[in-house]
Amino acid sequence: MILNVKWLCLVSAALLLSFSVHAQIYKWVDENGQTHYSQQPPESGQAEMIDVPPPPPINPDEARDEVQELIEQQQAAEQAELEAEQQARQAAEQEAVREENCRIARENLRSYQNNPGRRIMDQEGNVTRLTEEDRQQKIQEFQEQVDLYCQ
Repeated sequence: MILNVKWLCLVSAALLLSFSVHAQIYKWVDENGQTHYSQQPPESGQAEMIDVPPPPPINPDEARDEVQELIEQQQAAEQAELEAEQQARQAAEQEAVREENCRIARENLRSYQNNPGRRIMDQEGNVTRLTEEDRQQKIQEFQEQVDLYCQ
């Protein structure tokens, strides 16, 4: 029943629009030579009445289809905007993670470069010094991380 009422309203609106009032338009040239157009005649009363054709009739099915297409276009645009915002957020989060990884990699590299007698703790809790070969290997690993994250 509600669908019938909506359909009746749509058809009524289309019919009303197709039988719109035929407006009168007046055209005149003032004493300065400027052309004017208005729905009211000038005070002097000397104006040419322009016959404006009525708008073309509206097909309710075509109007409904056009409205539906516009709605779908709007929804697609909103969806695209949401996806773009989500991608921007993800890119910002990834950039923040990359910057944090860069900071950590630089800190680790400086720590190994500036402390040749660095001690490390193994899994059993024993503290030992790195050999120079192990230290250089760690420096190389951290330099690779700096190159990767700090671009």
